[in-house]
Amino acid sequence: MKTVVLVSTAGGAGRTTLTAALAVLLARRSRPVAAVDLDPQNMLGAYLGLDTFAREGLGQAMSGRIPAWRGNTWRNADGVLFAPHGETTSAERMAYEARLAAEPRWLAQALAQIDFPPHGVALVDTARLPSQQADQAVRAADLVLCVTPPEPAACATLARRFSVLRSSAATVKVVVNRLNPAREMQRDALALLRAAVGDALELAHRVHFDASVPDSLARGGWIFDDAPHSQASHDLHGLANWLDAWLEAQSGGAASERTR
Repeated sequence: MKTVVLVSTAGGAGRTTLTAALAVLLARRSRPVAAVDLDPQNMLGAYLGLDTFAREGLGQAMSGRIPAWRGNTWRNADGVLFAPHGETTSAERMAYEARLAAEPRWLAQALAQIDFPPHGVALVDTARLPSQQADQAVRAADLVLCVTPPEPAACATLARRFSVLRSSAATVKVVVNRLNPAREMQRDALALLRAAVGDALELAHRVHFDASVPDSLARGGWIFDDAPHSQASHDLHGLANWLDAWLEAQSGGAASERTR
């Protein structure tokens, strides 16, 4: 099983939405998928179809309040195995952040408990950089996807942190989310980002802005189901196809075991 971590250096980047969308699209491609919420916001479950916010999960396990996190997992309608963060108190967050600092491989060891075949994948949504959660996730990752809106402040922040991030992770790619090519400011911001990250920014890793995305989520659906021919749907499928191919290459062809 490979671990793919989605990080961001700015709020509102759409990281959680992309994590959930990729989890669903990969599961529909018959790939075993676990979606792991390492963000104290505890929102990933809402995007995957959970009616209420999970009360317990990784946060309580890391703080030591519950003995294990695996008893709090569930599967959504698309077959995605979901591990929630849980609703943590300030004291619990302080306790588990201290533990993450002391045990840099805690998450990697926790993910190793998931009984998936080699072509399976764990997608981890984590708190934005810099944070103990993001540092822990990056150390566990085989691939890091840095999600950023094409806005000057967000691109500048990612550009400043990118060299450190790249030195601490196996493979790092940048996903530009909510792209609107008509805005000249966004084109300038992307030029700045491209100069900083080079080949980590590829044409395949861009998702265009579409106001219908939150509308679909509010109805409990996905834009790639509600509007399959939209640009955003095309982009999400393209990103999922790229990730699916990357995972298959990394697993040495083990994905041929899948039933299609």
